[in-house]
Amino acid sequence: MLATFPTCQFSFASREIAVQQNIISGGTALNGDETVISTDGGGRWVAEYGSAPLNRREKVLSWRSARAILEGGAVPIIFPICDARHQPVGSRSRVPHSDDSPFSDDSLYGTSDCFVTAAADAPLRATSLILNIASIGKPLLGGERFSIDHPTWRHRLYEIKSIDGGQITFRPPLREAVPAGTEINFSDPRCVMRLTGDMAAPLNGPRAATGSITLIEDMTGSYS
Repeated sequence: MLATFPTCQFSFASREIAVQQNIISGGTALNGDETVISTDGGGRWVAEYGSAPLNRREKVLSWRSARAILEGGAVPIIFPICDARHQPVGSRSRVPHSDDSPFSDDSLYGTSDCFVTAAADAPLRATSLILNIASIGKPLLGGERFSIDHPTWRHRLYEIKSIDGGQITFRPPLREAVPAGTEINFSDPRCVMRLTGDMAAPLNGPRAATGSITLIEDMTGSYS
């Protein structure tokens, strides 16, 4: 059973999540044109979230607990990206933490007005989907992220490249085939990731700390 990282609880001041690809040159032609190809099947997501103010005892302990669960990168975890402002959600309810402390932004929803499914089957490694939009809070513009909870690969994150009517193109390619009717999660996108590098949170005096974390999409595929 995969645990879920409490991303939104930490109110990270800096957040970046992007697909990193391995690109090589195929050589330069006589006319100066260079052929560049990707060698990694579309790349993997890397998340760099930093400057989380761990200014409450509960937050410091929650950070330490999450760090212990991640086992230095040996254990994958579900990582919600918590980027509500840039998702196509209009209305949402805010959910407090277990200690009743509020979130500092609108990064987490209890419910939303966004419900989207796949309108047609899409094969493994597809880079386009036809959407069935039952409800959506804001029109899609491109650049939005969504995730799909695949049967084998579980939660995988994708980013819209272009929109043509009810069809979108996106990256990276589908990690697993998607049958019609599959829910497309625009409300709270997430990805199975693992820790890479340190998960530092040095104390500044006896009470507060600042936390930073870097994760990479996990591709072990064993999530039972």
